[in-house]
Amino acid sequence: MTQRDSKFKGGIQAGTVAMDSYARNLDNQCKQIKNTLAESYSSTLTMQRKLRKDQIPGGLGACEPDGGLWFRNGKLVAVFEAKKQGRGGNAIERWFKNNYIARLINPNVCYVTFCIGEGAAEGCVLRKTLDVAHLEGFDQFNKNKNSAYFSVNGFTEEEISDIMITVLNYCTEED
Repeated sequence: MTQRDSKFKGGIQAGTVAMDSYARNLDNQCKQIKNTLAESYSSTLTMQRKLRKDQIPGGLGACEPDGGLWFRNGKLVAVFEAKKQGRGGNAIERWFKNNYIARLINPNVCYVTFCIGEGAAEGCVLRKTLDVAHLEGFDQFNKNKNSAYFSVNGFTEEEISDIMITVLNYCTEED
């Protein structure tokens, strides 16, 4: 029996998960920091957990980045994403969908990705895959562009928070 015969539709199969303890920790860190910062920035920025269908060009698909979608005066200004990948696999390939949707909404959005796992090592899959979308460089804030930060063993909450605050402060100053 083939996948087609069994009506397999792709993605994660029932009863399995794509998240291990490291990915879960990064995901939780981003979500907790996102919620804390949403309160701190509530006078200038609005944070959404995911895009509504009417916000997605074409109305199809989904976009729910771990660190939220941040709006200033109704304009998408920042997105924070978390990705964990081993030496193989294709987890990072899904990154391009969210990035594409965000850039359709605002070509100048600050799109920040936190990358962990063996795939985040120098010369490995995360860096190789994301290179074309980060020509300005990695491990730095690229204003109004894509920024990716790498740590094989993960980030501290303080590291994630500091990066998010730098980006959000920039977004509150931008006219």
